Amino acid sequence: MNNQRTYAALFLAASTLAISPATIAQDQDDEPIEEIITVGIRGSLANAVDQKRNSENLKEVIIAEDIGKLPDQNLAEVLENIPGVQITREAGVGTGVQIRGTGSNITLMNGVATVGSGNGRTGIDFEDVDASIISAVEVIKAPEAKTIEGALGGVINLKTIRPLDLNDTLASARIQFEESSLSDESAAPRFSGAFGDKWDTDAGEFGLVISGSYTESDVSHFRPRTDRDNLTLCVDPSDPGFVAPSTCDNIPAGTTHFLGAQFLNQVLTNQEYTTQNLATSFEWAPSDTSKWYFDAIFNDQER
Repeated sequence: MNNQRTYAALFLAASTLAISPATIAQDQDDEPIEEIITVGIRGSLANAVDQKRNSENLKEVIIAEDIGKLPDQNLAEVLENIPGVQITREAGVGTGVQIRGTGSNITLMNGVATVGSGNGRTGIDFEDVDASIISAVEVIKAPEAKTIEGALGGVINLKTIRPLDLNDTLASARIQFEESSLSDESAAPRFSGAFGDKWDTDAGEFGLVISGSYTESDVSHFRPRTDRDNLTLCVDPSDPGFVAPSTCDNIPAGTTHFLGAQFLNQVLTNQEYTTQNLATSFEWAPSDTSKWYFDAIFNDQER
């Protein structure tokens, strides 16, 4: 009898232990679970690939999130990341853009032609535009009937942020400082910010986006230089060697004259840039089939 009671007690204890974890787990399921949201650039990369895949033409696309992640100073250096696009640099800063080796391209802003500020330009100066005010860049490498004529290499379409495309209120700010060991100036600031929102009213849906940037850059570059100070040297074929410039006229025919280099030096040049960008977009959609918009973009660079 004693043995039987002992076994029954052990069995009852084991059953109680087996049930207890299930009861605890049930109590934990009733507690709210903390939600963790991870944000990355995978969506923007997938969107760019989809636009390229669905396009009926040869087109490359860079989305805004990709632009913000690239260490580029202006829009010209952003375009350098696209296959088939080359840029020219001045003092280390990207300036001109070439598509397939030619600079005869058309630049559009939200599908509208832009006006250049210099001779022979077919659009805005890319070094004047900060990448922070652009939401997407399209490079169309093959001509289409719907594009504006005059592009030999391709068409570059710059897209600003559209307020009615926002899912939530847009509010962003970025502060950066750049310092060069070759410059005597202090750290150069780079400020950029954007705000946008949309409202659904009885008169339709309204949206507004304002973005801007202010950049100071101090660019240093070395330039080798050769000076000769009007020195002319001669070589006598019968007696090779250098002859003084005053006796060059007495050398027989066949004497080789050339410009001699007296000394070589290397010049350090500092250039200061101040760039200001402001972009504003206003949209109004009174119905599902009608949309009105107003865009204003201001770019200014002093050097």
